[in-house]
Amino acid sequence: MLTRSAGILIPLFSIRTRDSLGRGEIPDLAPMMDFALSMGHRVIQLLPLDETGRGDLSPYSAMSVMAIDPMYISVGGLAGVGRVVLKRARAAVGKARFVRRSIIRREKFALLERAYRATRARGGRDEAAQLDGFIEANSYWLGDYALFRALKERFNWSGWEAWPAQIAQRDPAALAAARRELAEPIEMYAYWQFIAHRQWSQMRAYASSRGALIGGDLAFSPRGDSAEVWANQDEFDLSRTVGAPPDDFNPKGQRWGLPIPNWDQMRARGFKLLRARARRASSLYDLIRVDHVVGLYRTFNFGSDPDAAGIFTPADEADQRLQGEEVIRAIQQEVGAAELIAEDLGTVPPWVRESLTRLGVPGYKVMQWERDWSRSDEPFLSPAAYPELSLATTGTHDTEPLTVWWRAQPVAEREKFVRALGLERRVNPRPMLGERARDAILAALYAAPSRLVIIPIQDLFGWSARINRPGTISDSNWTYRIPLTLERMRRSRAIQSRVAKLREIAVGSGRFSS
Repeated sequence: MLTRSAGILIPLFSIRTRDSLGRGEIPDLAPMMDFALSMGHRVIQLLPLDETGRGDLSPYSAMSVMAIDPMYISVGGLAGVGRVVLKRARAAVGKARFVRRSIIRREKFALLERAYRATRARGGRDEAAQLDGFIEANSYWLGDYALFRALKERFNWSGWEAWPAQIAQRDPAALAAARRELAEPIEMYAYWQFIAHRQWSQMRAYASSRGALIGGDLAFSPRGDSAEVWANQDEFDLSRTVGAPPDDFNPKGQRWGLPIPNWDQMRARGFKLLRARARRASSLYDLIRVDHVVGLYRTFNFGSDPDAAGIFTPADEADQRLQGEEVIRAIQQEVGAAELIAEDLGTVPPWVRESLTRLGVPGYKVMQWERDWSRSDEPFLSPAAYPELSLATTGTHDTEPLTVWWRAQPVAEREKFVRALGLERRVNPRPMLGERARDAILAALYAAPSRLVIIPIQDLFGWSARINRPGTISDSNWTYRIPLTLERMRRSRAIQSRVAKLREIAVGSGRFSS
């Protein structure tokens, strides 16, 4: 069982180091862990690492929910990637804080292809044996993924439903012919995943040696144009898409565009695909955040008519409860020692949270949203009232940073918030949120009984940039990077003073000891 701890929410793509090529890379986790530990935080919580398609940004709408995005691989030290070609790639990418994904992808994939060809030409027996072992151990997902990835290139990135019918419908003879014809790119994409696996394994070992933990995110569902949906078409209803029910902010609900799982078919197969996804996640992470957990109990979905209302599947509450608990137990059986965390935000019936508690899965307590909604004045709840089986936080990748939230609140709301935290003598609700006031709020949250506190990195340093704005499509979504490289942050006296204060809060709340 996870002991009382604190952690940092930061997407891998947001990490900046001197060596990374335009965005965070797998080896950047080592200095990030060291930085987190220096401030008394031993958990690094990431967003999904799943591979997105060309031009796609959201890790929650991935081309594969099994494959690590090759964009995260560090090419330094790979065969065939010498100083000259790497220097040329760095010059093409530049040193700006924000670099277009298309530029990074072009340079990174060219170097990865170069590394594959150099490795193949060299023909080393040891590495070949390791690659074969990796392919065999991951055969439950890797074969379909590598073929799908090669076919995407072959058919100019069109959706699989537009491919020749025999391939789209997975005729065995057509697939066998495609594997023969595309043997080289299939091998290359498997090799890329092998390199990602090797680098990731090194980071898992490093985390273990330092007493750090890596958290990951199990996205709710693959998108329709994905390797997993193509390979398991009868386990999805492609005529309907997943979304969220109507609320005060979205009176018609939200349409996410993800195909709804065919729950009856998944159940008939013993939730084989979900189990495989959970098993894959447990090979990567120490903590696994289950995205949109209420959707496992009851999935809100829409048909093709844009004016038609959505429905819940299953429709009956008893069936919903039975399905959700069945799915959660299947996931628990596969993840072994990894800890599950339920993302139970949004419109979630109370009985879902009661069910999660019975299953021993902690849910979220977002401080700004924890209120007594039954009372007319809707007071905020004190973090001291949070249950031990919970994750306390100031926000997620979809919310505005704490300083931005504070700025948007009327003074009367700030007063209620400060009063709930018992900080009337320490926090003046009228001015903007300064460092002392922010630290008092963080200290009150860290003191909560919640077993885990995970804070977006922006809220630890008072930064205001967002990771994502839900319901919007923008180049600023999913591209956030920290303002300075980790090397510069370690040299900054102001940052190190901040690090010392955060460590003091973590130690003082019993969440860290050296």
